[in-house]
Amino acid sequence: MGNETLELDDSGIPILRDAITLEELGTAPDLSNPELIERLLQEAPIQQMLDDVTEDLQKMVAWKIETLLKEEFSRIIKDATEQSAAKLSQDIRTQLQLALPELLAKIAEQAK
Repeated sequence: MGNETLELDDSGIPILRDAITLEELGTAPDLSNPELIERLLQEAPIQQMLDDVTEDLQKMVAWKIETLLKEEFSRIIKDATEQSAAKLSQDIRTQLQLALPELLAKIAEQAK
């Protein structure tokens, strides 16, 4: 477009000059032709778009898997902790009861 200024109407809408006709535009490629589609898909811009879409989808899938696994691991750990809480409490209490007489004796000896 260069240094040309855009001509606007009274409402600020750009005025189109030198428009081309459909005849000048020509016919669109036949996108029902598999060979043509294959050639178009091999173009560098299309390949770059495919690479970008592939990367985006890979990241989305990885994020979704990570999210689902985190949720599932959290649920499993919570369930396991809840199921073993009573046994764990009893084991801690037993160990404390076994260790307290000796600990108290040492404290009393050190206090002398």
